[in-house]
Amino acid sequence: MDIKQLCEYFNRQDITVRKAIKKMCDSGLEEYKFLVNNKVVISSKGVEWICKNVFKQKYLELLEKYKMELTKLYIEADYPYDNFFWMN
Repeated sequence: MDIKQLCEYFNRQDITVRKAIKKMCDSGLEEYKFLVNNKVVISSKGVEWICKNVFKQKYLELLEKYKMELTKLYIEADYPYDNFFWMN
């Protein structure tokens, strides 16, 4: 993803995303940053690192969305996903 796409993905301003990329590079993960056609591009591993370590709220939102998708699949497959509630 380039910086413009990262701004849209994280719903942040350009300067905030650039600071997050700098923080990633300062942590020794500069191999996740590339220059393609004079644009800074971050690999998927870099986006994941930024998500987990800088924009934690977005990471938690993604986890919640994934959890809800799994719950929906369990309900559709008729699996007993909440049986542990009746154990105590």
